[in-house]
Amino acid sequence: MEKVVFITGAARGIGLATAKKFAANGWKVVAFYRNSPGPEIENVSYYQLDVTDWESISRGFETAHRDCRRVDCLINNAGILLDKRLQGYEREDMENVIKVNELGVYLCTKKILEMMERGSMVNLCSTAAQAGSMDPIYAASKGAVWSFTKSMAMALAPRIRVNCVAPGIVNTDMGNKGWGPSELEQRIAAIPLGKMAEPEDISAGIYFLASEEAAHITGTCLDINGGYVLR
Repeated sequence: MEKVVFITGAARGIGLATAKKFAANGWKVVAFYRNSPGPEIENVSYYQLDVTDWESISRGFETAHRDCRRVDCLINNAGILLDKRLQGYEREDMENVIKVNELGVYLCTKKILEMMERGSMVNLCSTAAQAGSMDPIYAASKGAVWSFTKSMAMALAPRIRVNCVAPGIVNTDMGNKGWGPSELEQRIAAIPLGKMAEPEDISAGIYFLASEEAAHITGTCLDINGGYVLR
């Protein structure tokens, strides 16, 4: 039977590129979206889901699992960036970022463990978690994802591998948010490879960590940032 991957936030950007990558490699893709589905792609099926709501996750995951009869991988990709400094945040804004970027990962992971015995998970982190950011709430939420990844890698080994990917600036709606032309040029100039990533650059790393090519890798964070953050 073909393998099945669940991807949250899969209607656009990195999530959509990841859905295309898995589909091109023969996987059955369950692509979750919140507001509207992405384009029609062979081997990709869309299901609506709100990662901040346990009932929505349960309903979406159970329906997809019933349709596909198995799940081999979870990609926790859904996330938001408000691009605010601390003084610009209201409590409601903070809670919203934390709910989507952190709680969504926790809840989706908890639910998938009811139906996945073996396989892999990949969570989306960020260079903001490593180097800091002018948006401290976003950076902190992604730092929590990295800590959660390491904890789950220990807890679920050896049957399920858990890793994360930390993108730098990516050419998506979120990646381009908040930058003026001159600011973006300066940021790109600070990247040793001299360019921002495309969504396909990130999806390639996600697919690698999810695949059997990474069979002996768990609890790690793959940096895909053009050398912007070196560890």
